[in-house]
Amino acid sequence: MPTVQDDHESLMLEAPQPRHLDLARALMQDIREGRFAVGDMLPTEAELCAQWGLSRYAVRQAIQKLCALGLITRQAGVGTTVMADRPQTRYVQSMDSLSDLALYAKGTQFRVNGRRTLEADASMTRLLHCVPGTKWLHLEGVRYGGEGANEPIALVNIYVESAYSRLTGLSKTLDKPVYTMIEEQHGIKVTRVEQQIQGLLIEGSQAELLQVPHGSAGLGIIRSYFVREKVIEVTTGVHPASRFSYSMSFQLTQSAG
Repeated sequence: MPTVQDDHESLMLEAPQPRHLDLARALMQDIREGRFAVGDMLPTEAELCAQWGLSRYAVRQAIQKLCALGLITRQAGVGTTVMADRPQTRYVQSMDSLSDLALYAKGTQFRVNGRRTLEADASMTRLLHCVPGTKWLHLEGVRYGGEGANEPIALVNIYVESAYSRLTGLSKTLDKPVYTMIEEQHGIKVTRVEQQIQGLLIEGSQAELLQVPHGSAGLGIIRSYFVREKVIEVTTGVHPASRFSYSMSFQLTQSAG
């Protein structure tokens, strides 16, 4: 189930602790107590290696944890800069089954900024699993963490195949997945969802809409919803890494013998 949590808890592990966690905690305390203020540069990897007697790999693990908490940012050729003195909360989406997608939508708000009908051209056929000329309902907008939240967690595009695009209840604000609206109103059932996840940099107008610095790390997610072999909906999302985490678990089975 999606939750908003303080990622500082991810560092609260039982002893004995790996040394990179000791370094991460020490740096967090230095930042919290102002020894490294917002805007200051942290020591270099080489300096931390020498000071703590750690390998470069261990130091990078510690730095990555602080980046994930939104405390610092790294830039090639520049160094590591303090961005905040407290861990930043983020939206965590956990998904073990298709039903968790519905829980995710119920815990957030999608504010629709644009709605139109389009014909897929050659550049869109791979994304939409269709032939050129196929018509789709296109919704675009911004997803927020919940009612009253003003910090965006994703830029979203939703494409609905024209045969299923007549939907009641498509208001300017949605807290229900579009695919469940299609199921309910057209009497069908989604049988499969394919998902692609890719790291990216958020730049230009996307950075402005998401209220993050240009060049920020992000996560791109594409989901294709199938009824048997037919795609009825495709969604794309661009998420700032500082505000969104994605968690999945897999149940492994052992073969007999």
